[in-house]
Amino acid sequence: MRILVIAGCSEGFVMPLVPLSWALRAAGHDVLVAASENMGPTVTDAGLPFAPVCSGVEMPEVLSFDRDGDRTTMPREEEPLLRHIGRGYGRLVLRMMDEALALADRWRPDLVLTETYSLTGPMVAAARGVPWIEQSIRLAAPDTITRAAVGELAPELCALGRTEFPDPMLSLDVCPPSMRPRSKPGATRMRYVPYNGRIEQVPSWVFEERKRPRLCLTFGTRVPLPNENTIPGGLTLLQALGRELPKLGYEVVVAVSDELARTLDPLPEGVLAAGRFPLSAILPACDVAVHHGGHGTTLTCLAEGVAQVSVPVIAEVWDSARLLHAAGAGVQVPWTEASVETVTAACAAIRDDRSYIDTARRLRDEVAALPSPADIVRLVERA
Repeated sequence: MRILVIAGCSEGFVMPLVPLSWALRAAGHDVLVAASENMGPTVTDAGLPFAPVCSGVEMPEVLSFDRDGDRTTMPREEEPLLRHIGRGYGRLVLRMMDEALALADRWRPDLVLTETYSLTGPMVAAARGVPWIEQSIRLAAPDTITRAAVGELAPELCALGRTEFPDPMLSLDVCPPSMRPRSKPGATRMRYVPYNGRIEQVPSWVFEERKRPRLCLTFGTRVPLPNENTIPGGLTLLQALGRELPKLGYEVVVAVSDELARTLDPLPEGVLAAGRFPLSAILPACDVAVHHGGHGTTLTCLAEGVAQVSVPVIAEVWDSARLLHAAGAGVQVPWTEASVETVTAACAAIRDDRSYIDTARRLRDEVAALPSPADIVRLVERA
């Protein structure tokens, strides 16, 4: 089969689709990944063929301007904010759709694979009568976002004689069953296999026995919180946490962009390393992670059995943070309440209550027991 993988315009939308794409290629199928031009290096670093379907674009740009090019206003309340995000995902489709359709006409895929909010996939499937697979990449995907995207794309759907996207041939859910027992009707559970980017070399300390509990501090590469949330004394939250968290008895690894890591020079006492590390390489050597609530980070922590302090910044992951907190595998600190004191208190709570780590490791085993991407390929082949 020829499988056209259609992703979005950021690493967080591309990387989670890599393991299933690998499994499809390993089974002998042709795979082509289509995304915005700026995602080319991310795709090719994963060893997958790439075709751009729009110029380089960032989600903030799509969210900030409506279809007519007028600036939009970012709501503050959760439901209006989710609708705002959904309309932005709809506008991203408008940027990608013409080239994606042209690519589909040239390459003639038998199947389209995409993630829940990369909605160019179901639009191509609808326009060309090709079956499609939806892979979730989050613990929870608020339907408010999809409904808003459908509204944004109403004229384009109407031109296809539709009011909705076609139903997927297969819907894959990566949430551990005990965290959300009721999956989407008709969904198939799949094991989340972490892929966080090309690994140049696994740091030597990953393989060394640790004498203290180890904590990974990361706010991703695109989240403004560490840079803009200054605290008394002129430090950023990232810098302040880098100084304070070792005082709790943790050995700290700071996994951020190399540029952001340089703001910590010289490394505070108790900080082992700082820089850009693919999380799947270093989290097996950590006990706790403090992060921005990103779906890839959250799911990688779950897959590796790491307790979490989640400071979810983007509204679409607030549901995921609440599920994590309710499961007892982590502590949620709402981003509006994020401070050195609140984050440090959450880390202290995990240090003092073993149940968080025990629950995280139980969920790791639950994730590992789910069907792998290779199992899903066999299911697709039988469909």
